Amino acid sequence: MYTKRVCVKLGFLMLFALPSETSAQYISQTKLQDTCIQQLSLQEFRAHALNDSPLVAEIDRDYANELATAFETKTLANPELQAEQAFTKMKLAGANDPQTQISLGQPLRLSNLGSREKVAQIIQKAGDIQQKIRLLELLQRLTFKYESLAAYQQIESILIAAETRAANKVSLIKAGVKKGLLSDGDKYLFEGEKYRLQAQAQNIASYISSLRAELSREINFPCQIKALVSHSHSQSPLPSESVLIQKAMNNPISESTRITLLENLAETQLEIAKQDSYPQLTPRLVYQHTNDGGDFFGAGFTVQLPVHNQNQAAQTRAFAERKLAKKRSAFLSNGGLATHIKALRQAIISSEEQANIFTTKVTPAFKKAFKSQEHLYAQGKGNVLQVWQTLKTLNEVQTQGLQLLLEARSRRIQLSILIGEEI
Repeated sequence: MYTKRVCVKLGFLMLFALPSETSAQYISQTKLQDTCIQQLSLQEFRAHALNDSPLVAEIDRDYANELATAFETKTLANPELQAEQAFTKMKLAGANDPQTQISLGQPLRLSNLGSREKVAQIIQKAGDIQQKIRLLELLQRLTFKYESLAAYQQIESILIAAETRAANKVSLIKAGVKKGLLSDGDKYLFEGEKYRLQAQAQNIASYISSLRAELSREINFPCQIKALVSHSHSQSPLPSESVLIQKAMNNPISESTRITLLENLAETQLEIAKQDSYPQLTPRLVYQHTNDGGDFFGAGFTVQLPVHNQNQAAQTRAFAERKLAKKRSAFLSNGGLATHIKALRQAIISSEEQANIFTTKVTPAFKKAFKSQEHLYAQGKGNVLQVWQTLKTLNEVQTQGLQLLLEARSRRIQLSILIGEEI
């Protein structure tokens, strides 16, 4: 489920607490020439991440460790070979040959009789599913970061354009002040707004730079990444509740499948821990050559005496794992997964509707309001305060609309990870 990887992890709160780069307006041309910045489409970005990201290599490493654990679990301990040879310099009535004893033993536990093979199969299957889940989470988290970069590039452009508008108004108002038509207060109002927008642009630029550096490192890309801004904010329609629940129950890498598999693994590991409380037995084949020339063959065994350790530690851990797995499974059996999917789907619908209202209605309305106030002011029918208030509100709703789009996108990503496929 969306955790805590990517998830990073992926929440609306990160939209308001992220750092970034200096905008083009505030960086010298020399620095721009020295900085390697390359534009990548989302498809190019994701392809590069899957091919070259060290995070993918970490997932592959962990999967290899799971395979190694599965192999160790099902494989018998190595046979034990013991050999002894004794010599004497004494004269023993012709019985002076060296004495030799050789034994070959195979350590065995009760769990070697099928249980460990079963656990190994579950571990391997769980590792395979976990690898796919983590790859899905990683790709979704990186996609969200890419889309965040694209959104903040747009916000930076909005702030720079707004600062330019405010600076133009300052120039006009200064001319009006000289003619005695406007007051110094009108001039300082727009000067303050201009500098406020400059400060905001610097903050956004700082975040963009930090996010670019982070993405370049995470996908092992040599240049800073410039996201390709999409001006189409339409999302594919959400599947119905019943379809989403069906996907979550049947998808081989969904949260439901993973929890069920981990419960089976915990049950089987507890069974092994109980079986391993019985002592390890090592049957042996023995060969002995005596100093009088006799050869003897036989069989025996070695057994550990469970006096101090009856595998209590492994049983305690296995009990705890089974308890946790059962709690997670109870969430599914009690309808918790369906409830979670329904609530998350409704949250996505509400978020996307809110973002759509801002994009298609709120922002266009304030753009028209600002143009109207500018027109009235040019005709001498408006006042500076109304123009300033409308400009300030327009800047805010444009930024807020993009943030709402990101919030809706982050919730889609949570749902994608929950059901095991991108939606």
